[in-house]
Amino acid sequence: MKKIALLIIVSFVSSATFAQLHLGIKGAVSMSKFTTNINDVAEAAKTGYQIGAFVRLGKKLHLQPEVYFSVKPGKVEFTTPDINDPTKKFNISENINFSTVDIPILLGYRLLKIPLGNIRIQAGPVASFITNTTMTVSKDGVEMPEQDYPESFKDFNWAAQFGVGVDVLFLTVDLRYELGLSNLYDKPDNAPEDRSYKNNVFFLSVGWKIF
Repeated sequence: MKKIALLIIVSFVSSATFAQLHLGIKGAVSMSKFTTNINDVAEAAKTGYQIGAFVRLGKKLHLQPEVYFSVKPGKVEFTTPDINDPTKKFNISENINFSTVDIPILLGYRLLKIPLGNIRIQAGPVASFITNTTMTVSKDGVEMPEQDYPESFKDFNWAAQFGVGVDVLFLTVDLRYELGLSNLYDKPDNAPEDRSYKNNVFFLSVGWKIF
């Protein structure tokens, strides 16, 4: 995937002599939701945000690299048996919050010109660097003592974004979905089972093209 992204960048940069270039800033409100392989789990979406910048290279067909800081929270709830009494179960609630630096490399296409702007679609890979992880765990409504929960998650993952956007003058509005491709969980040596956590995000962003 890294090679594909590099080839796309090189091909567009090589044509930069005739391509249109825009630079902008953006902010977004997001709804993130974890998916997991834990049995009988309830997954809840939670609100986060993004803030960053983008470069758009090209006209009808264009490349749009971006970089932004994101906060992606999520919550999962499930039941687990008591190891001392298999007939008894505990209700477990996990609140997880990731702070990340995300770098999407999006390929876009202008679908339609409208008065003072256009409508476009975009899609591409996202490299996500996790800068901070916090996690709280409650059992039957009682918060458990903090342990090495954050160390149980990786510091890098891949995702894919796709969505639709509208440009009006210098304003850009995007509605996108980010599909988590990598397992975020890094199983500790003393953990009884392996798990899979993937983060999926809907977000609505507003940007301003500086030039």
